[in-house]
Amino acid sequence: MPWRPLLLALCLTTALPAGDTIRISVSEWTTLNPLLIAQDTDTEAVDLVFDRLVTLDAKGNFIPELLESWTILKGGREVVLRLRPGLTWQDGRPIEAEDVVFTWRSLRLPRVRQVADTVSGVASLDDLRAEGQFTVRIRLKRPRGTLLSDLYNFIPVPRHRYAVGPRPAEDPVNFLPIGSGPYRVVERATTQRIRLERWSGYRGTHPGLADAFELWDATDSKALLDEFKAERLHFSTAPPLRYYLVRKGAQGAGLVQAMSVPLASFGAYFLNCDERRSLLGDLRLRQALAELVPWQHLARARRFFPSRLATGFWPPESWPFDTRSRPLPQPERAEALLDAAGWKRGPDGIRQDGKGRRLALVGYQPAPANHQSVLNLLAVQAAKIGVQVEVRTLPFHVVSEKAARHEGDLWAFGWTLALDPDVDSPLFTREGYLTHANVSSYLNPEVDRLFEEGRHTLDPEARRKIYLQIAEIIHRDKPIIPINYQQTRVLVHRRLHGVGFNRLGQSFAFWPGRRGWKLENGL
Repeated sequence: MPWRPLLLALCLTTALPAGDTIRISVSEWTTLNPLLIAQDTDTEAVDLVFDRLVTLDAKGNFIPELLESWTILKGGREVVLRLRPGLTWQDGRPIEAEDVVFTWRSLRLPRVRQVADTVSGVASLDDLRAEGQFTVRIRLKRPRGTLLSDLYNFIPVPRHRYAVGPRPAEDPVNFLPIGSGPYRVVERATTQRIRLERWSGYRGTHPGLADAFELWDATDSKALLDEFKAERLHFSTAPPLRYYLVRKGAQGAGLVQAMSVPLASFGAYFLNCDERRSLLGDLRLRQALAELVPWQHLARARRFFPSRLATGFWPPESWPFDTRSRPLPQPERAEALLDAAGWKRGPDGIRQDGKGRRLALVGYQPAPANHQSVLNLLAVQAAKIGVQVEVRTLPFHVVSEKAARHEGDLWAFGWTLALDPDVDSPLFTREGYLTHANVSSYLNPEVDRLFEEGRHTLDPEARRKIYLQIAEIIHRDKPIIPINYQQTRVLVHRRLHGVGFNRLGQSFAFWPGRRGWKLENGL
C-alpha cells in the first residue's frame, strides 16, 4: 500500500494512548460491510464488529456463534439453523431469521458478486426460508461437503439497514456498520483508520477483553519501533529486515517480540489466459514463464527470513496440499519451449513469432516494490532469453482492478486461501469468470466439473482426491504460478497478551482470536 504522509501525521496526533486501547497496524482495507469483503484486511475489522453464524475455536473446530444449533436432516439435503434468542443488532433491533435470509439473497445479487465473490459457497446454497423468528431451513438439491465452511463464511447483516443499491461499493453503510459483535465503530471510519469500542449491549457467546481497538495503516512507517515505544502500536506486521533484527535481539529488546507462523497464503503470478487479450493465451508461453521463477533468489533469502518455495496451489496448511515434489524451474527449459513454439530472436534480441509479433508483455505489481520484487526478478530472467516484461508498479487496489478487468498480461500479488478449497473455486471457474473473480480468464470445463463434484462430496478422503486432481490441472495449465508460501511475521508489544493464530496463520477470525487480547499494566 502507498504511504499517505498527511493522513499518517493526522493519525499520530489524534490517536495518542488512552486507556485500554489496543492499536494494530493493518494494510489499507476496502470496506466494513460483510457483503462486500474482498480481501483479508477487510475481515480484520469486520470480525470484531460482526458475529458469524459459526466460528472456529483455537483448535480449528467449528463452534456456534450467532447460532444456538444446527441440525442436518434428510441425509444432508436439509439443514435447520436455530438462532440464539435475545441477540440484537448494535442499534437495538433483534437479530432474526429474516436477516439471515436477506443476507443470503443479497450475496446472490450480480452487482454484489462483481465487487466481492469470496463467499461463493454461501451464495450457491439452493434455498433458505425463515420459519418463525429464530429458525432458518436450508434446502439443498444435493448434500454439501462444504456446509460448515459455508456457514463459517456467512456473516449476517441487518435487513433494515443493508438494502443493496445500484452501486454497492459506494454505499455509506460500508463505513457506518450496524454489527452484531462485541465492538462497534465510533468516530468516522475510513479505509486507513478505524476506532472500535466495546459495545455494552453485546449478549453473544464470544465477547472481547479489551476496552477498545484502533486499526490504522502504519505498514510503511519508517520508525516502526518508535510507534511501539510511544504505544501508538501494539501489534504490526513486520518488514523482513526489521523482523530479522528484532528476532536476533539487535533491535527492540525488552519492548517487542518477533513472532512468525506459517500462513496459508502464497505470492503468485496470475497470467492472462485470454488469447484475444494476451499472448499468454498460449499455454506454451505460460509454461515457459513458469521456468523463469526466481527460485534461487528466494532460496537465498530463506537463510534470513522464513519462506517456503511453492510446489502447488494449496499450501501445507491446507488439507488438499499435494506432498509430491516437483522439479525446480530451469531457464534452459524455457528457451527450449519458446524455440519449439516458433519464437525466434529478432534484430533487437526480443523474440518474434512467424506473424512478426514481438514477445513483449506487460506485468503489474502493487506498490511499494523494489528491484528485488518477484516481478522485477522475473523480468530480469525473461530478458536473458529474449522475452520483454515491462513492469508497472501501481497501488494494490489499482492492480486488483486491472486484474479483474483482464488488463495486462500478468499480475503479481498474494492470495490467502480459505478453510475449504471450494472457496477458491471462483479463481478458476466459468462462474468466477462471469463475476470477475477469475482474473486469469481461465476456462476449463473439467475444472468446473471437479469443483462442483468436490462441493457435493461428503467423504473427506474422496474430496481430497478431487482437489488434488484440480491442483494437477492448475499446475499443468498455469493460469496461476505460485511462487512462495508466505509467513505471518509480526511484532508484538510486551504489554499485549493473548496473541495466537488460527490454523491458517491468522490472528483473527477464530475464538478467542483478537477478542482474547488484553493489555497488561505495570510492565
